[in-house]
Amino acid sequence: MVARLLRLRVALLGGSFRGSASRGARSALVFVVLAAVAVAVAAAPAMLIADGRALALVDVIVGSLILIAVCVVPFFENRRMLEPRQFAQYPTTPGAIGLSMLVTSFLTWPFFLLVLWLTVLGLTRTKWNGPVWVAALALVLAAVFALCAVRVTSGLAQLLVGDRYAGIVRTLGVVLLVAFVPVAVFAVTSAFTPAGLKAATDAAGVLSWTPFGAPFAAPDLAAQGDTAGAAMRLGVIALCAILFAALWLVLARAIATRVDYPRDQNIARTGLGWFERFPARPSQVIAARELTYWARDPRYKVALWAIPIAPILMLVAFWVAGVEPRMLALVPLPVILLLLGWSLHNDVAMDSTAIWTHVASGTRGSADRAGRLAPVLMIGVPLALIGSSITVTLLGDWRVLPAVIGLNVGVLLVSCGVSSVFSVLMPYPATRPGDSPFVQPQWSGSGSGMAQTLSMVVAILLSIPATWVAVSAIHDVTLTENLLALLVGLGSGVLVLVLGIFIGGKIFDRSGPELIAVTQVFD
Repeated sequence: MVARLLRLRVALLGGSFRGSASRGARSALVFVVLAAVAVAVAAAPAMLIADGRALALVDVIVGSLILIAVCVVPFFENRRMLEPRQFAQYPTTPGAIGLSMLVTSFLTWPFFLLVLWLTVLGLTRTKWNGPVWVAALALVLAAVFALCAVRVTSGLAQLLVGDRYAGIVRTLGVVLLVAFVPVAVFAVTSAFTPAGLKAATDAAGVLSWTPFGAPFAAPDLAAQGDTAGAAMRLGVIALCAILFAALWLVLARAIATRVDYPRDQNIARTGLGWFERFPARPSQVIAARELTYWARDPRYKVALWAIPIAPILMLVAFWVAGVEPRMLALVPLPVILLLLGWSLHNDVAMDSTAIWTHVASGTRGSADRAGRLAPVLMIGVPLALIGSSITVTLLGDWRVLPAVIGLNVGVLLVSCGVSSVFSVLMPYPATRPGDSPFVQPQWSGSGSGMAQTLSMVVAILLSIPATWVAVSAIHDVTLTENLLALLVGLGSGVLVLVLGIFIGGKIFDRSGPELIAVTQVFD
């Protein structure tokens, strides 16, 4: 099996240059440029930084970021990765397939670039020459760990994501990359300040105990005479490489023996818009329909365009009141996310022409509640991540990024959870489909003001814990406080969201006929 895979991988290496002469030349040029970049990234710090301690700090941080990227990217982009399932018909066991794929994974162009970077890194760090075997062993273990980690992350993507959600996951990866770029640029520019240097030192200390930073910290510790510290770092990277290799063998067996449910060839797969991208399950079908509404219905578009107006007015009011301009950067994004999640508080009435299908078909209330969150979460989560990086850049301190993310994501999830309850607890008439979005129907029952006010007040009250901890962490900048703020924000948001889906689903199940009566009375 190993021999077959070796021949296949050699053929895949040469496949990059097959075709026309111009295609081969372009491929060769791309690889030459990537190799030059790898050499430059490895050699530039040694040429530009004379201080040994500063160079060691840069090596740990940069090396950790590169290894993290090597391990994470295959989860979002693995279209060119071989799968154990492709070799399931061979007369061998899934374990042998997984082991063969792991052993032959070094025959790939990305791995060659990684080895080139590690080789130049070892040759240009003269301080790592004593003892030499520590640096050599550390870099070899780094390459082995990257090999195993890539197989694990790509295997997880193949097992959990599959072809159906691959496009969504790739889009999410691009969003995360865009959100990370402003933070990375600001972190590099602020690392030369005293506060930034201290934060970078703390981060390098933490990363040196992870498999991403340990192989770059071990040679420096050995050069300083700290043999015990170097041995412990080497133990960390070796243990993690063994664990990831074992995990890959388990994943390979699961992927090779998994049987996907066959698709019905008589069912249309194209021309269905969002319904093509979601499986045929109640919550996912409702999510596809909601996304279609948000893309086509002018009522939702008007609401989206109106959401940014409130933060602008608040900024003007705070500026007139004399609030510090730097702190004003924190205001717009949480308010936008709060209003975005709150906009679902009457979604049942907005969906009045289709709500009866849920009741008639026996759709569970929790599926209805979860499906309706799809548009807001697909807009809000990327907005929270990208906006948080921009907010941190405006604040001038990238150390508060965890607190800002916890604040924004927490507010979004809390408001979504509250709206999931109020949209079935206190629905009120909304503009009918096809009418002007600025026309409000008359209603003799409880007015819309009560539902709007209560839902907004409850969302604000439940957002206080995440906001309080985040503001405290931003005011008193420490790593512990910021991580706590991130955990509190995400934890409270997820808790309220899950409870909102559960409670709203129970109310939906109990009062389905009443909801139909309320939503149809003005049609």
